[in-house]
Amino acid sequence: MQTYGYFEKTITNAADARAWEINIPGVNADQALHVFDGDYDLYLTVLRSYADNTPAVLGKIRHVSEDTLPGYAICVHGLKSASGSICAENISERAAELEDMAKAGNLSGVLAENDVFLRDAENLVKGISAWLDGPPAKDDAK
Repeated sequence: MQTYGYFEKTITNAADARAWEINIPGVNADQALHVFDGDYDLYLTVLRSYADNTPAVLGKIRHVSEDTLPGYAICVHGLKSASGSICAENISERAAELEDMAKAGNLSGVLAENDVFLRDAENLVKGISAWLDGPPAKDDAK
């Protein structure tokens, strides 16, 4: 019996061991599995949804102006919630800050932070996708 986070699971092979070792930079997987009451499969579904859907939202906030600031606030609100749901705490917190700035009409503040936020959120998505895809099969590594 091996302990992963706050629960235990009998590990019978290397594939099982890898499956329980969620190591994605920027994601607190132990906390997420606690939030999901240890439902690993549900958490994987949510991670996959995040990786699939977040790039489109990031595309919507790439170019922000005074005219698009209200829509920007809505998009980063969604990113804040979605990132919080997978326990990507840093991205969630920064999205909350951007949302507050956008709602306050602070375009210069949003512009000062947006590019770095986009880069970091894109890296998070890449990390999630890479982890979900797993290592290449032996036949693929040739």
